[in-house]
Amino acid sequence: MRGDLPPDYLGRGFGGDVANVAVMAARMGATARLLTRVGEDAPGRLLMDFWRRARVDVDRVTVDASAPTGVYVNAVRAGEHRFHYYRSNSAASLLGEEDVDGGLLEGADALHTSGISLAISGSSARAAERAADLARERGVTVTFCVNHRPSLRPDPERGLRFARAADIVVLSGEDARALLGTGEPDRVRDALGDGPREIVLTDGAAGALVLTDGAEHRVASPPVRVVDTAGAGDALTGTYLARRLAGARPAEALETAVIAAALSCRYPGCARSYPTADEVARVAATA
Repeated sequence: MRGDLPPDYLGRGFGGDVANVAVMAARMGATARLLTRVGEDAPGRLLMDFWRRARVDVDRVTVDASAPTGVYVNAVRAGEHRFHYYRSNSAASLLGEEDVDGGLLEGADALHTSGISLAISGSSARAAERAADLARERGVTVTFCVNHRPSLRPDPERGLRFARAADIVVLSGEDARALLGTGEPDRVRDALGDGPREIVLTDGAAGALVLTDGAEHRVASPPVRVVDTAGAGDALTGTYLARRLAGARPAEALETAVIAAALSCRYPGCARSYPTADEVARVAATA
């Protein structure tokens, strides 16, 4: 089912793929810490206020007076969306290895990053790679959303290396076809090799599947009135990781995650549209 926004609708939202994952994980009861940079400007202040209200730890977010906060326009039509980015030389793109140290991972069970982290700048990619190296040294699970965005002109080989070395990989069928040349689950598993122990492959309104221990578990998406699908994949990822870290099995975690992703599509605004843990639990109880 689909719902439409008024043609003259213009709203304010809060996005950023890894930040969205942190917000959804926090809503599901996990402790989430964010490492990034924002500008010393109105968008930066709005983001910081939103993340704090979402109970995301922002102690490692740097407020940079020398660069603006990146923004984007999410053009929505009949539930579909297209992003227009305005983030060249943004504060987040200036993230570098010097921003990463062992303190980032203190008390952490998992480190999450994405293909966008690798693509927005060389320094951001090196920061993500250093964080992953530190995580592996400390026995911390490394999770990775492929989020292949051709408009950012990513380095496919860099993204593939990162994915193959991660413990948990999340990617859409579109990501898989762009990066791996296939969206077939078995071929995706073969292409990623023996590194990832869990692969979550999403398929929009059809739901998602998880590949783990040689098995495959599919979950169908519940029907919702779709207004905006932006950020749904991040809602799925944040919920999946929160549930896995809380001890749920992969199949059980994915069932909850697909519900959260579907519910996030009811309203515009990426992370602002995300459901509460109680909303997700009520739908899960009737599934």
